[in-house]
Parts: sequence; C-alpha cells; structure tokens
Amino acid sequence: MKKHAIIYLHGFNSASIGLDGKLLTGKEKLRVIQEFCAEKNVVFFTPNVDYRDFQNLVEDLLFEWNHYLDQGYDVAFMGSSMGGFTSEYLAMKTGGKAIMINPAISPSELLLQFIGVTENYETGQPYQWEQHHCDQYLHYEQELANSNQHIDRTILLDMADELIDSEKTRSLYEAKANVAVFEGGSHSFEHMRQALPVIERAIFS
Repeated sequence: MKKHAIIYLHGFNSASIGLDGKLLTGKEKLRVIQEFCAEKNVVFFTPNVDYRDFQNLVEDLLFEWNHYLDQGYDVAFMGSSMGGFTSEYLAMKTGGKAIMINPAISPSELLLQFIGVTENYETGQPYQWEQHHCDQYLHYEQELANSNQHIDRTILLDMADELIDSEKTRSLYEAKANVAVFEGGSHSFEHMRQALPVIERAIFS
C-alpha cells in the first residue's frame, strides 16, 4: 500500500509552529488538515519557513522531499499564499503535486507592500522585510513561466480574497490545473473543511 506525505507551507511572515514547538491549531486550516492526515494515515510535515532567502528555503525543502522519497512516500506540496507559490515551484522541480491555496502569483510585486515589516505576524519574533527580498523572486517567477515541465496542480480559491485577485488567478490556471472555487471567504482561506474532498482526490489520485 502506497504511503503518502504532505509538506505544508504557511504564507508570508507567518508560522505553523508556535514558540512552544506545537502546531498552531488555533488556525482552522491547519487543524483541519492535521485531522484529515491523521484520519487518512498521511504524514503531515509543516515547518516554519523564512521567505527572505528563497534559494536556501528550496534547498531545505528538497532535502526533506528526498528524505520522504527514500522512505517510499508519495509527497504532495501544499501551501497557502506564498506557500502556494513555493509548492508550485517545488512541484516543477520534483515532478510532484502542488495543492495551492489562494496562491501568490507574482511575489516580486505582491510583497512590495510589506517592506518595512519588523516582526513575525504569528510569533512576534523580529522579522525585517526589504526590497531585495522582493527582487529575488523575479528569477523564480521567470523560471516557472518558462518551464515546459508538466505540473500536477490543484488550486483552492476563496473568491473574496482581499489580497490577491481570485478571478485573475482562476483565469490564469483554469486551463492547466484543477481549480476549485468557494464563494466568500478571505485570503486566509476559510473553506478548508469543504475543500477536503478535492484535497483527498489530489493526494490519492
């Protein structure tokens, strides 16, 4: 019987793990996915990640992917916002699956508005976001745009996302991904429980 694992990536300047080392189960989408994985016997790996050094982040996650691969797991990358962008990039690199929740499409532009941020939204730890952190993403956006690699993408969209244009995302991906849309909601994505059948199909198909 095939073994499955999800590498889940939170969004920009956020966290999945609190300072006490425990999953932030106050975030409903994390709690729902954790419960789903426990029920379906899927390994759920959700590290805190730092988007200020994308190259190093990618190398760390490819190391983790290799670790699971060596143990016979089928790995899906899953993430919210910047975690969605990163999941798509890693799926391109590995030939794996990407489940992208309200994904950031052009981080080099989207993240400009956060220049000057001084602490992590979830943990309160110092976090400085600067222009060069945005600029690094131009290279990775271009690499994705120019890639001929087939990527197995599932996109989950809350149509009332206040940060990213959901209609634009839907138009961009509808021909090359399985796109599931949910009315209302927000950038945080408020339909994780309703999206579970879509997620289950993406992982086990």
